[in-house]
Amino acid sequence: METIQLERMMYRESGMGEEQTFLWTKATRELRLKDARNKEKSEQIRILSQSEQTELEQRFRQADVIHWEPVYTTEWLVLDGTHWEISWSESEGNGASQGSNAYPKGWELLRDWLYSQFEIREEEIR
Repeated sequence: METIQLERMMYRESGMGEEQTFLWTKATRELRLKDARNKEKSEQIRILSQSEQTELEQRFRQADVIHWEPVYTTEWLVLDGTHWEISWSESEGNGASQGSNAYPKGWELLRDWLYSQFEIREEEIR
């Protein structure tokens, strides 16, 4: 795997009329969640510890995000499924990927970790 210096990342997921957006900035160690379904806590912020920040970067590399295809789709007709998108800035430039009811290998490594930082359970998302 290539060594990159990840600087920023945005991950957004929506489905069933709900949307969550995670924003991370390495310089500030800030992980922000914007949650359209939670009116009381529509925006939450965590400052990651050094070890949490390292884990996030490791998961990004393990999932091999920089090699994901630009778009993932399925041939099946799904009326209200899950749409996701990710974009990032790193030492070699910017990148992005997105999908609708189709996911790259390793997608859950990063996605599940982000949700776990705010203790959002799977049944609350779907």
